[in-house]
Amino acid sequence: MSGNNDLLKADQLIKAGKFKDARPVLENFIKEHRDHMFAWQLYAETWQTTEDRKRIWGYCLKVNPHSVEAKHALEILNTPQKQITPKIIARQKPKTNWFFIIFASMAFIFISGIVWFMISVVSAQPANPAEHRHTIPVEYYLYVPKSYSDDRIWPLFVGIHGSGGSGLDCWNMWQPYAEEEGFVLLCPSIPGDAGGYYQDVGERTVWSAVNAVQKDYLVGSRMFMAGFSAGAYFIQGFSLHYPNAVSGLAILSSGYSVKGFPRVPVLLVIGGADHPESLQVNANLASYLSQSGYDVQYHVLPGVGHWATNETKQLTIELFRKTIKK
Repeated sequence: MSGNNDLLKADQLIKAGKFKDARPVLENFIKEHRDHMFAWQLYAETWQTTEDRKRIWGYCLKVNPHSVEAKHALEILNTPQKQITPKIIARQKPKTNWFFIIFASMAFIFISGIVWFMISVVSAQPANPAEHRHTIPVEYYLYVPKSYSDDRIWPLFVGIHGSGGSGLDCWNMWQPYAEEEGFVLLCPSIPGDAGGYYQDVGERTVWSAVNAVQKDYLVGSRMFMAGFSAGAYFIQGFSLHYPNAVSGLAILSSGYSVKGFPRVPVLLVIGGADHPESLQVNANLASYLSQSGYDVQYHVLPGVGHWATNETKQLTIELFRKTIKK
């Protein structure tokens, strides 16, 4: 009965134009009912471009290879291409040239060894952030795992830098984990100066980058957010304004707090040698979240100042795994 209620709720949200609110409802339903074609139809309707809908129906067809509805939807969405029937030409069976076969086999083995060596060397090299920097519609750094394919919905990990920084800071912090953990990493650069940046400017920047990524990749409608310093304060406000858009929050070295953000898993980490006022802010926020029934983890790292340590990163990754039940 609850499943039907979910579909009814999603349908009402779609009719009201609240597509992003409807997506998580449908994603959770589809996880348990992967062959429910009406749910797939509703989910496709929450995406506005033809390319987005192609990806959704393409994924549906991969998990439901015999679905007539999915095939029909893709036929409508795809531009018809002229079919060319190749002519069949009868040929005489050639004589086997054993010398050529042996020579070709040896050459293939030799070249394959070289290619394998080159791939190994390239794979061992760290990713160059300059190759993953985008400037339209805003500046952001994007890393998509080499194993990415459209046969499933991928988690989106959004890193937010501190004041005076850029998306490159978050790229350097989180990119090494993206491949192993299997998430699409997005690190937007929020305009501002050493004094900070405005919430509304930051939110517009983040959404511009997220929308650009959603056009090209099949990512979930909820994002995991990790923010450092001013970025940690920003993600609290962002989740307060867009409660259905986040799956978890890693609030790292924040000097300020916001109350009332959604009840998602929360991580609070701050260095024991950070500013005393920031330590008090984090202690008060941790107490408030705990008393309010939030799923919260609170860590004060002894001797650590205003920076992110390897322990900070590992705690964040553990929270991320929790949000996707890994």
